[in-house]
Amino acid sequence: MTEVETRRLLKAEFIRKATLEQDIKIINRNMERLTKETCILSEQLENQKLEKKWCFDEFGVRTQPDPHTESLRIAGHLQEQPDMTEDVLAVLRQRKCSLGTETADLDRKLQAAMNTKPTT
Repeated sequence: MTEVETRRLLKAEFIRKATLEQDIKIINRNMERLTKETCILSEQLENQKLEKKWCFDEFGVRTQPDPHTESLRIAGHLQEQPDMTEDVLAVLRQRKCSLGTETADLDRKLQAAMNTKPTT
């Protein structure tokens, strides 16, 4: 094998190696993107399951207003009566606080139930 052939072969191998390294970088970026998208979709799916469980009856009829509709309703009322803004904010803060307390209570009950082992 001559020196020219050796250089040509080395150059070809170098190019092939660089191409493979680039392909690996692209694959890794795609894996990261897909992992992030999978996490986002998993979270959205969990939210939809919770919404279906708590906001719809067994026939599929919504029993609780969706957040978008509820916020539009509140905004409409505030537009009609701007002097009620502080009262509405106070009620919403109170509701947030009560929901936080209720959630904490339910978490404690869940933990207690999980720690209680059935004796069968």
